[in-house]
Amino acid sequence: MDEAPGTDLQGSLRATFKGIGAIVAPTSLVTALLYYFGWVRTNVEAEQLGFDESMLGYSIPDYLLNSMSSMFGPLLVGLLAALLGLAFHGLVTMGADRLGAADDGSSGDRARRLIGALAAIVATVGLVAALLGLISTRVERPSDALYVGGPVAVTLGIVFLVYAASLCWRYLVRRSSYAAIASSGSYNLAVTATLVMLLLLSLFWNVSHYAVVKGRDLAATVEAAIPTLPDARVFSREPLYLQPPVKETKLAIEPAGYNQVYENLKFLFEAGGNYFLRPSDTNVPLNIVLPIGPDIRVELYRS
Repeated sequence: MDEAPGTDLQGSLRATFKGIGAIVAPTSLVTALLYYFGWVRTNVEAEQLGFDESMLGYSIPDYLLNSMSSMFGPLLVGLLAALLGLAFHGLVTMGADRLGAADDGSSGDRARRLIGALAAIVATVGLVAALLGLISTRVERPSDALYVGGPVAVTLGIVFLVYAASLCWRYLVRRSSYAAIASSGSYNLAVTATLVMLLLLSLFWNVSHYAVVKGRDLAATVEAAIPTLPDARVFSREPLYLQPPVKETKLAIEPAGYNQVYENLKFLFEAGGNYFLRPSDTNVPLNIVLPIGPDIRVELYRS
């Protein structure tokens, strides 16, 4: 006896998820997304602050740790959305089986009409979402919400369209035609691989846009917080030739051999074997990068 279309649909979804697991394990996918997010966010933040990300010398664990706080919310929302989608799919398949979508009688015809209407609604929503998302990506200066929402809308549109096509394929296509297509292993493999690649590409596209927005926000936060950062006093054995508004004072006698002291500085952070500082005057967006070593001593204090 032929297998019910609802069971075939569930099997197809299981095959898709199995294909995803075969290409990349869930933990590896999450790790890759966190690393990519951390790298893009750090790169954008550094660019906004006026220096290159490579100067930070971050390692893979650094990028992963920097990503955790920002990615927790989106990952949670994505998992909840996936659970809701699976629950909706379960309701659809159970309803189709109870209404007799696989039957050839009048009840089966009625069930297939209902599934056709549902597929049309899902496809329409998906098409509208994808088109709006694509249009938003063409906006020259989008807002942060539009910049992040555009790829999300395209991704949701693709998911809805694929799901609508799957409903039509499993329930509305003639059983003989469906059986011939479903029996083709190479065809199923190609469809599964395409869906997996679309999902992975859309995930990284969404993550990259979100990382850009977070990087800009973090850079703006650092800029706004400069007046509240610790003051820094730099002692050097050799002249650093730092320009005003940094104040340079030559020391007459210094037992440790530090001959110059520089003031009117703010301490940003330490990374990659360097001290990152800014002039106290926020109107001078000058980054000062000094190598950590015995020739440089930095004192931090509150004025």
